[in-house]
Amino acid sequence: MQILVSTPDFIKNIPHCPGVYRFYKEAGDSASLGELLYVGKALDLYKRVKSYFQKSQTLSPRISLMVSKIHTIEITFTENEVSALILENNLIKNLKPKYNIIFRDDKSYPLLRLSNHTYPKLDSYRGKPNGKDNYFGPYPNGTAIRQNLDMIGRIFKLRTCTDSAFKNRTRPCVLHEIKRCTAPCVNLVSEADYHDQVTQTIDFLNGKFAKVIDSLTTQMYDFAEKMEFEQAAVIRDRLGIIKHISANQIINNYNEPLSSDLLLCDNSANKVFIYLIILRNGLYIGDKHFILDNVDNDITSVFEIFLESYYLEDGSTKQIYCEFNLSGEFKDLFFKAVGIKIAPTKSTQVQKLYQMGRVNLNRIIEQSSKGLEANADKIAALLGIESLKRIECIDISHNHGENTVGGLVVYSDGIIDSSKYRKYNLNQDHNKVAINGNDLIAMETVLRRRLSNTEIPLPELILIDGGKLQLETLKMVLIDMNLYDKIRCLGIYKGDHRNPLFDRLLLEDGRIISYDASIFGLLQSLRDEAHRFAITGHRKRQIKKMTTSVLSEIPNLGVQKKRALLAHFGSAKAIAGAKIEELKQVNGIGSILANQIYSFFH
Repeated sequence: MQILVSTPDFIKNIPHCPGVYRFYKEAGDSASLGELLYVGKALDLYKRVKSYFQKSQTLSPRISLMVSKIHTIEITFTENEVSALILENNLIKNLKPKYNIIFRDDKSYPLLRLSNHTYPKLDSYRGKPNGKDNYFGPYPNGTAIRQNLDMIGRIFKLRTCTDSAFKNRTRPCVLHEIKRCTAPCVNLVSEADYHDQVTQTIDFLNGKFAKVIDSLTTQMYDFAEKMEFEQAAVIRDRLGIIKHISANQIINNYNEPLSSDLLLCDNSANKVFIYLIILRNGLYIGDKHFILDNVDNDITSVFEIFLESYYLEDGSTKQIYCEFNLSGEFKDLFFKAVGIKIAPTKSTQVQKLYQMGRVNLNRIIEQSSKGLEANADKIAALLGIESLKRIECIDISHNHGENTVGGLVVYSDGIIDSSKYRKYNLNQDHNKVAINGNDLIAMETVLRRRLSNTEIPLPELILIDGGKLQLETLKMVLIDMNLYDKIRCLGIYKGDHRNPLFDRLLLEDGRIISYDASIFGLLQSLRDEAHRFAITGHRKRQIKKMTTSVLSEIPNLGVQKKRALLAHFGSAKAIAGAKIEELKQVNGIGSILANQIYSFFH
C-alpha cells in the first residue's frame, strides 16, 4: 500500500493495525519510488506514522530533516508486532535506509563442534549447526576458540584431524607424540576408551565439572590398584587442570550450570557502548563490545535496535541478564520474537560478573574518548615528530587477483573519520599495468593514485599492514614522489597465533616494536578498519560482477551442477550469499564442492 504525503488528510488512509512502514523521497521518475529514507515497525501503524507529522511532537533535528523530505509512505501489514519486528529487521539489513541506525556485525561467530563419527573429532566451526553433531559456544573470536581447543586437547586428547587424514594414517601423527591425541587412527585406543574421552569432553563443555572429576578419580584409583602408575599419573594431571579451571570460574554452580548473556549499556559523546559477557554451561566463554552511533541522543532506541538485530541472528542463549531500563512491552515483544528472556541481575554471582563488566565498559568508554588522541601523541613521540593530526592506512582485498580493491581509512583530528575513507578499484592502473593478484603492485598503485590527489591534505603518517617488503614499497613510492621528507612510514604485522598482543610494529629504520597498549590501540584499530573496508568493497564488486559466467570460474563445477544450483537458488547472486549447509542441499553438490563454492565467493 502506497500513500502520497501530498494527499489531503493522508494520515486517515493508514489503518489501525500492526505492520511496517517505509518513507521515501520524491523520485525523478514519477513511476518509481525515490530514495528509501527510513523503515519502522508499529503495533498501530496509524498512531505511529501520525506521530511524525504532529506539530506538538518533539523530534530530533535529524529526524525533522527526514520528515521534511518524505514524499511517499509504503505500508506492509503483518499479523502481529512480532512479524513486523522480523520484517523490519530484514528490510533494514538488506536495504540500509539512510536514517535508520544500522547495527553492522557481519561476523559469524565460531563454535566448537564434536562430530558424529565412530571416533568423533573436535574442531572449530562457523555456520549453521546441522543437527547431527554436538556444538558448543558461540565463542567471541578465533583466539578464544583456539585457546579452548588447545586446553581440551591437553586434557581429553580427542582427534582434530580431517577425515581423509584419519582414514589414511599408517602411524601416529605428531599430536600423539606430544600427548595431545590418543591416536584412534591407528587403533592405539579402543572404541570404548575413546567413547569415555568423548563423554568426559561433553560433560566438561556442559559445565558438569563434578561429574568429570568423579569419573576421572575413579579411573585413577583403578589404574593405581592395577599397579599401572604411569596411567594413573596421566589422569592425575588431567584432574589437576580441571580442578584449576573449575576453581577459577566466576560462575561456579555444579548443579545448574548457567548459560546466559550479560549485557551492559552506556552512552558517551554521541556513541552507545555495549559490553557483552558470554556464559555457557557455567563457563566464561568470553566477552566483546560494540560501539553504535547515537545521533539522536536516544540510548534506549539504539540498545533496542542492537538487541533485535543481534539476537535475531544469534539464538544460542535463552536468557539475558541486563540492568538497563527497558519497558515491559519491549521485553514481552522480544521474548515472543526470539524466545529470550531479559532478567535483572539478582544473584550474587551474576552481580559480581556485572560489576566486572561495568569496570571494563568504563575503560572502553574512556579509551574511546581519550585513547585515540593519547595513542596518536605516543606514536608521534615514537616517530620523533611534534604531532599527528592525520594518519592513513591502506589494505588490499581480492579473490585470486579478481575484483581487486584498495581500501584507505583515515584518522583525523582525534577520530577515525569514515567520511574521509577512499576506495580504489584496481583491476589495472592508469598505465594499464596488470595487478594480477600481486599485493605489492596493488599497494603501490593505491599509494600513487592517493598521493597524486592534491585536493586531499597529506598525512603525517602512512600505516601499512605488512612487514619489510610492504614497508620498502611504501618508502620507494614516497622517495619517487619527493614526499619522503614529509610523510613517515610504519608497518604493522601479525605475530604468533594471530593474537593482537603479539602484533609488531616495523619502523623505517628497521626497529621492531613489541606490543604496547598506549601505542598499538589506534594502529590496530586503523589496520582492522582498513581490512574491513577493503573486504567490503571487494565483496560489492564481486557481487556486482556476478552473472552465470562467474560460475564457470569455479573448479569442478560442470554444466549439470551449474544448472542445478541456478534452478535451486534462482541466480548467481543468491548462490554467492548461500551458506555451506544450504549449498549441500542441492542435488550433486557434496561437502567438498560446497566448500569450494563458498570459498570462491567469500
